[in-house]
Amino acid sequence: MDEKHRFDEDVEEIEADLEKNIFMFVDWRKDWFIFLRGTIYMCTSAVSTPLNTWIYGNIMGALSDYYLGEFESYDQFIKQCLILCGGLMIVGVGKMVFVTLGISTWMKFGEIQQSRARRQVFSKILNQNTKFYDLNPNIMGELTQVNRCIEELRSGTSEIIGETIQTAALILGLTVISFIQSWAIALIILASAPVMAAFAWYFGRLSCVNQEDENEKSSKASKIMDWCLVSPMSVRAFNGKYIELVKFNRFVSESARAYYGVANAVSANSGVLKFLTLMMFVQGFWFGNFLLTNGKVTINQVFTCFSSCLMLGQSISEISQLMAVMNTAHAAAGRISTYLNKSSEKNCEEKKHQCFPLSCFGKISFINVRFKYPARDNLVLNDVSFKFLPNKMNYLVGTSGSGKSTIPLLLMKLYASSGYITIDGIDIELLDPSWISQNITLVQQTPIVFEGTIRENVALAVIDEYESLECVPLKMIRDAAEFALLDLDLDQQITSSSLSGGQRQRLAIARAKLKDSPVLILDEAFSALDEETKQQLIKRVHSWRRGRTTIVITHEYNHIETDDNVVVMENGRVIEQGRFRNLRNSLFFTSESLKKRYKSAAAAAEASTHEKKRCSIEVEEMSIESNTDTDIEAQVQESEHLMGVLAILKYCSETIDAKAIIILGVILSILEGGASPVFSFCFSKLLSTTLDASIGKNIDKAIIQWSSVSIAVALFVGMTAYASKFCLSYASERWVISLRKLSLQRINGQDMSFFENIKPAQITTLLMNDTRDLRNLVSSFLSVAVNLFVMVLLGIIWAIVSGWKLALVGISFVPLIFLITAAYGRVLESAENRYKTSVATLETLFHQTVTSIKTIKLFYMNKHFYDKFEKDMRDLHCQGTYRAIQTGIGLAINELITAIATGVILYFGMELAGTYKYNHEQLLQVITLLTFTLTNASSLIHQLPEITRGQRAGTFIVKLLEDIPFSRIENDGEIIPRIKNPVLCFENVSFGYGYQSVLDNVTFCIEKNQLIGLVGKSGTGKSTISFLILRLLKPDTGSIQIYNKDVSNVNIDWLRETISIVPQFPKFFEGTILENLIYGISPIKQISMEELNKHLVHCGMYDFVVSLPEGIHTRIGEGANTLLSGGQLQRLSIVRALLRRPKILIFDECTSNLDPTNATLIMELIMSLKHQYTILCITHDEKLMQHVDRVIELNRGSAIERI
Repeated sequence: MDEKHRFDEDVEEIEADLEKNIFMFVDWRKDWFIFLRGTIYMCTSAVSTPLNTWIYGNIMGALSDYYLGEFESYDQFIKQCLILCGGLMIVGVGKMVFVTLGISTWMKFGEIQQSRARRQVFSKILNQNTKFYDLNPNIMGELTQVNRCIEELRSGTSEIIGETIQTAALILGLTVISFIQSWAIALIILASAPVMAAFAWYFGRLSCVNQEDENEKSSKASKIMDWCLVSPMSVRAFNGKYIELVKFNRFVSESARAYYGVANAVSANSGVLKFLTLMMFVQGFWFGNFLLTNGKVTINQVFTCFSSCLMLGQSISEISQLMAVMNTAHAAAGRISTYLNKSSEKNCEEKKHQCFPLSCFGKISFINVRFKYPARDNLVLNDVSFKFLPNKMNYLVGTSGSGKSTIPLLLMKLYASSGYITIDGIDIELLDPSWISQNITLVQQTPIVFEGTIRENVALAVIDEYESLECVPLKMIRDAAEFALLDLDLDQQITSSSLSGGQRQRLAIARAKLKDSPVLILDEAFSALDEETKQQLIKRVHSWRRGRTTIVITHEYNHIETDDNVVVMENGRVIEQGRFRNLRNSLFFTSESLKKRYKSAAAAAEASTHEKKRCSIEVEEMSIESNTDTDIEAQVQESEHLMGVLAILKYCSETIDAKAIIILGVILSILEGGASPVFSFCFSKLLSTTLDASIGKNIDKAIIQWSSVSIAVALFVGMTAYASKFCLSYASERWVISLRKLSLQRINGQDMSFFENIKPAQITTLLMNDTRDLRNLVSSFLSVAVNLFVMVLLGIIWAIVSGWKLALVGISFVPLIFLITAAYGRVLESAENRYKTSVATLETLFHQTVTSIKTIKLFYMNKHFYDKFEKDMRDLHCQGTYRAIQTGIGLAINELITAIATGVILYFGMELAGTYKYNHEQLLQVITLLTFTLTNASSLIHQLPEITRGQRAGTFIVKLLEDIPFSRIENDGEIIPRIKNPVLCFENVSFGYGYQSVLDNVTFCIEKNQLIGLVGKSGTGKSTISFLILRLLKPDTGSIQIYNKDVSNVNIDWLRETISIVPQFPKFFEGTILENLIYGISPIKQISMEELNKHLVHCGMYDFVVSLPEGIHTRIGEGANTLLSGGQLQRLSIVRALLRRPKILIFDECTSNLDPTNATLIMELIMSLKHQYTILCITHDEKLMQHVDRVIELNRGSAIERI
């Protein structure tokens, strides 16, 4: 391979500090400058607050001096005030600049960390060996949570860090100023700081523990949702949707309980710190007045010290809120660390593989090879030795489960084994894996289809030889598709569910033809094809591969020629090998011997079964862990317009089941909001007493009175803050849980057409991750909005009553602040929506990579997928940069407007006081109320990023729920028919996928206990017939009747208990064999062990199951990570169907993956069942067709009965 096309898996890998801390992805050698720059910007912006307190103190001192006659004239006094108020505005301008730079810089810093985290996780996914996937059953659920944790880590290392540094610098600056003005007062006021720190640490630790528990439970719920989205046919056909819903509900409820612990800790921390913050001022007030009365400090020093310490207390309170977010980020870092540590085992040997031969002749040897799958204890291959001859047709045959399909996996280095495997005399351990991929092509029984066009899917076979898919010559792709008889438009968009089994196999053959490697391995590559297409393709492949090394793993022996090399396997051993002319008369190829061998094994198993005690297996709700276009992203992205918060709440009002608690939380928020101006009023009274003390008045009675009231109000504020925050957080989680449950219920209520265009990763992320942001609409928005409304209204009214002239000046700024907030919110909507859409695209790529990992490794597509990842990361970086700039500017403008408003209010207030239109008490009261009101009016802007994320999640969920009303075909029908003839009838049924017609006026009937064969070429609609019978799809026209009742009117659960299907490609979830076999069976039914063993014996699976270390309780993998062969899965699927005790059986290519022994066994089983069941066999097997009562052939959409 050309060096420029080589992909080094370790080039982009980042060594992260896998300890549980939020700086785990920081590279200080590269990041020190941006860290320093961001720190300087935020620290500089923090200087503004101490400067403001100093200026504020000087303004109050100037007023006191004016009253004492220190100024020569009013003009001199007002000029001094003008300079000081102008200084406030100048400081505000400076703060705006540095806040913009600081927030933008820190958000960029966070983007760097999240990009490294995603790169590290993706690198692990892409480079991880297959052993990892076998040993980790909950990959998809964990990955969904890791993606969310990366978002939380980004949040905790971006603006939150910046604000924390700003607040820390502010605390330091305020402390210094306080000590400069009066170290004695500062010490008294700060005496409670250690107590506040202790509470913050305790509650932070508590929230972190509960956050980790929530992540764990959410990952299990995510796994269930992912299974429901990627395996909809299994979930519906076996009535598993109710079980999945119960399991999902249990896990999300457990997740909610963990979140309630988080909410309780955060709310308690907020309430306690609010109380202690307000008390900080009161506790030093007495001492400050004592010093002032005794002339040890000036009024300027007292005001500056008090203002500094009050802001200091508020800053400590803000730190506690920031720490809550950082605790979430810390828990997220722990989750990511656990995932990366778990996935830290790589194919370490690959790093030393440098051997890259110039050619490959295809001489392959296995010498004393032993192997067992990582998740199983029994040997799959036991001391296997044989050779595949170069430039010849080689056949690998044997009984199902004998280890045939394991051979190519070892040859392709997907697993490590003991013994020696050589290619052209070179041990594969010394060969570069990319060389193996380039020179050997494996066509598997169930090929993976990637989302995209047919052209792209075929071109992926040679992506390691080209810069991009677009560079692969179209003529080569067209020739490969024509060779494979793939008569579909190359530009047609496809998914795995949009192609039939035969079409998928022809797509895989086209890939192999395009790649045209020296060695080709065909593992049951034609099993899903109709006989005519199969024969034609086999001839083409034989002609193409003449004189080249080809290995065919098959259960069909009629295409083996006398000179072909044959290796025969049984029970993990090679029992014979040689030219077919020497083996054709051997015991293995003698059908009578095969039958005898089966019958003796079956008899032994039957005897063993009867020796066991009869016992019942209760069908329980077990955990998978055992323990229409719906591209929502694209639809919302078209307009970039998000629904309003109130519109979302109104739409989802029926799902909010804790309305009373929300009302209680809102009332408590109102009380908290009302108490804050009261405390502000008390604060103004205390300031007034201080000013009185400075001019010699007696304040003993007043200070006792207002201090006592202040303490009571502070306690009330703390209690209502805790109660309101917890009530709203609790109610928001109740709402989120309700939405999650409803969404899965709606998803499970859809027919199969819904799943043609969806992106499972997108929906899982939306419902399991983004709904966390949705909480903000109740817990943050309602609380902030209600508090804002009450405090601003009360503050304005109070200020007007206290002094309308000055109040009107301050109130004039409120509309401006709200206007800026609204404009910023709109800009942020667009930025946040674009950013989250880029995140969703990345997460979809993660999902596709995991589900296709073996195919990616087989065709060495690592570079292509990493290039896609880097392209998506670049887009995410651009959107992140845009969002960082917008966020920084929005927050900074708010700071500027607040500073200008404060300066204008103070200056105008000094004019009123200087002309004696206001007394000092009235002035302080109005200024305090207005400052307090403006601060609260601008506080909403700080919540906008969180609220916007919640808006986006809410908009997407509303769109999802609108797109998936309960499907009538999946939910309607109450009739339970009586059994009568005919059993099934199709009357003029037509059906098509989109614009492609599949069935056209199909009419036929099936009588009771008939065995019907349904035949036809691949893609003619045979499997569609079974989907229509099971009501997985709805016919466009015509009707389908069961026992003379339209299937659309019968009870859906009864229908799927009455009809059981054996799919062409059976799917099993990550769980035990027993859990999979009794999946979806009604708990009312009792399945006995005797019945279970009987069916295992009849399907030839008993010996295999009892040989496993844990027997029937052995865990099997899901999808591409299953630990069983195709034939074993097919036979287990038959057992699963029979255990359901149906009246009608549908076998969809049930012998396609079986060796002759087991194929004969299953055919005999079907013959024996025809008097107990009505059976529809979808098949290409000519032998099976000879035994059916009638044959119905599908051709060009019509059904014709063969005579």
